[in-house]
Parts: sequence; structure tokens; C-alpha cells
Amino acid sequence: MKQKFFTGLSVACLVLTFLIFGYDSTKWYGKFIDFLFDISIFTPLIIGALGILSAFLGIKGTIRMILILVNSFFLIVFLCAILLGILGFHRP
Repeated sequence: MKQKFFTGLSVACLVLTFLIFGYDSTKWYGKFIDFLFDISIFTPLIIGALGILSAFLGIKGTIRMILILVNSFFLIVFLCAILLGILGFHRP
């Protein structure tokens, strides 16, 4: 039962990071994503790390491997985007 909960939590984190990745302020989830970014610019990284951690604790097998890989991919994409935004725009 506990493993199913963690797998579900990992899937929820994956869906949330996918919605953040495809952010569009005119969609139905735009205000919620704005709220998440108002909390912190690092919110996608925290959600991605939570998704990876909960995938490690979830159901073993192919599902675990896929969830870890996809959550890791989105974590790396957001890390690169945030580092580019923070460090890359200081100098022209």
C-alpha cells in the first residue's frame, strides 16, 4: 500500500512538472503555476526532486525506472534553465 502511494506521488509530481514545463498563462492551470513561481523560482526543482525520491520508494520494476528517468530529465532541464536565467543574463 505504501509503495502505491509513493508511485502515485511520483506520477503527480511528474504531471505537475510537465505542466510547469509547458506553461501557458492562458490555460486553465495558468494561475496555479503563477502561484508556484511566486513561492520560489526553485519550485520545479523541489517538485522534481520529490518525484525522484518518491519514485525510489515506489513500486519496483519498470515503472520505477521510467519514473526516475523522466523525473530526472525534467529536473536537469529545469536546472539548466534556472542556471541560464540566473547566471546567463548578468552580462550581455
